[in-house]
Amino acid sequence: MRATASSEHQDAMPYASSGRRQVLVAGAAVFAGGLILPSQQLARAAEPDSIFDLSALMFDEEVQLSKYRGQVLLVMNVAYDKYKSEGFNIIAFPCNQFGGQAPGTSQYEREWAWRKFGFEFDVFDKIEVNGPGTHPVYQALKRKQPGRIPWNYTKFLVDKDGVARKRYSPVFDPADAEDDIRLLLAGRSPLPEECASHPGRKVCKVDL
Repeated sequence: MRATASSEHQDAMPYASSGRRQVLVAGAAVFAGGLILPSQQLARAAEPDSIFDLSALMFDEEVQLSKYRGQVLLVMNVAYDKYKSEGFNIIAFPCNQFGGQAPGTSQYEREWAWRKFGFEFDVFDKIEVNGPGTHPVYQALKRKQPGRIPWNYTKFLVDKDGVARKRYSPVFDPADAEDDIRLLLAGRSPLPEECASHPGRKVCKVDL
């Protein structure tokens, strides 16, 4: 396992129990993680809020994220396909900025993700999610849901217009985002942040 050379690309591990690597996942209804490439390698719009106005590399070829327009996406490192038939999809971006957890080639990390989750889904080439090399996709995600990515498994919930509507911590269980996914698929807003600590409140009840 390689250690990264500079502090700009190496963060201290805040979660000892975190898994080996980070995957950015975005889907039609969403669970996901993250990844980045040098910004000069990708055409970028003038600081768009929607990731659907951006592109990323997959198999060394540029892919327009507009292909996911109309789907709810969750950017995360855990696969979740329960709602795929309703408009849920997954995209992933490997990142090696956290403890050197993804040192392999993009193809190696892609195949590793497929083996880990048991099925094939769109895994883009490796990227960076923090620092000067932050990929435009993550710039857009953090523009709407601010803050440095602290570690692998940070998750973003993205609506059908490609806008990040909610952000989850690395230790958040993706299964607990099911209500938010259902709400976005129904064209509604995700649950308020207060529901994480006070789930019994009236505003936290999902009626679909």
